[in-house]
Amino acid sequence: MNDILNEKAKIWTTRLKLLMKKKGYTQESFLKEYKEKYGNCTQANVSRWLRVRKPDKEGINNDIGFPKYETMVKIADMFGVSVGYLTGETNFETFQLEQACQLLGIDEKTAKEIKSISSGEIGIFSKYKKSELAKTLKFLITSNCFHEFILSLQEQAENIFLKEHRTLELDRLKSSIDKETFEQALKYTIGTDDQYGSIDDFKENGIEPIENLVQVMKLVNKAIDHDFGDQDFYDFKVKVTEYELQKIYFRLIDEVLLEEHLLEMVCKSYKSDMKK
Repeated sequence: MNDILNEKAKIWTTRLKLLMKKKGYTQESFLKEYKEKYGNCTQANVSRWLRVRKPDKEGINNDIGFPKYETMVKIADMFGVSVGYLTGETNFETFQLEQACQLLGIDEKTAKEIKSISSGEIGIFSKYKKSELAKTLKFLITSNCFHEFILSLQEQAENIFLKEHRTLELDRLKSSIDKETFEQALKYTIGTDDQYGSIDDFKENGIEPIENLVQVMKLVNKAIDHDFGDQDFYDFKVKVTEYELQKIYFRLIDEVLLEEHLLEMVCKSYKSDMKK
């Protein structure tokens, strides 16, 4: 039971401190605002809330307990979060946020970013045009080619990843052949070059090649040719998808900025000027 309480206390104190830091509160400024909103409270109370079951230098937890539930509700209200978030029952700051994320299949950070746009929290003057920002977001997401843009963006991410991080055939081959044979196969060449004609490193160095090494050399050359071909293929795919993305992006902007959308995206002050 103590382990459970200690873990809850750790979450409580960590999140309370982070919320205070985020809001720019010191203990004194938090106390002042709390008293203005809810009345009776002391500096000692705030200090205790931040030290619930906090271990000392020897790792022994103190006896400071959690605030009463009524007080927890008030503290949570100060920061616009749920009691469950403060005590670790949920990792979402509010139950409404949790429900929205579950419904939409997105994470908390994404939901917060969407909310910050629609509520006008993304710039100094954005609070004065939150309705217009919400409409802009709406026209963006509901655009005919928004889905196409997202799909192409994800496809491009895959293309870039495969181009940069794909497993090379040469590496696969290397893991299946003993090191000495593999290094010799890379060192020596037998074949024909367009510029230099016939090439035989064994003959030039007076070495009699063993059959196994010749076979490995053929496999190595085949793997190298395959990897070069793959590189060209993914270079081409990345360029093509990048071009397609740019085309979709400009179409997306055009669809958002349709004439019939503009009036809803323009601030009220500009609409007033038009009437004059």
